[in-house]
Amino acid sequence: KFHSVAGTIATVGLFITGLSLFVGGIGIMNIMFVSVAERTREIGIRKAIGAKRRTILLQFLSEAACICLLGGLGGLAIAYPLTLLLSKFMPATMSLSVVGIALLVSLATGVASGFFPAWRAARMNPVDALRNE
Repeated sequence: KFHSVAGTIATVGLFITGLSLFVGGIGIMNIMFVSVAERTREIGIRKAIGAKRRTILLQFLSEAACICLLGGLGGLAIAYPLTLLLSKFMPATMSLSVVGIALLVSLATGVASGFFPAWRAARMNPVDALRNE
């Protein structure tokens, strides 16, 4: 009986985690779309003077990844003291592998959610970008 309850709790926890990552990814994608829209002129100028699509793509991808990594570090900064507090009442630890996986998932979320806005920025026509500003 205990194992089935624990399994159900773990499943619900994984579902909530996945849903949180999805919603966070949508938020990052929105932020990156706004960033691309606000920097249309900058992108147009950079492309007009010879910036490669790959360079612009990597710039916006790295910005999204940095935002998510900072969010992951912030989450760990909150989770670690809570884990220490929880360990006084029940067995709870935060291993280095859990920290690494959390940061990798955060990074992957940033890259995945930032890809489409970065791709749109990279494919922007410099003439249209400068004209629409």
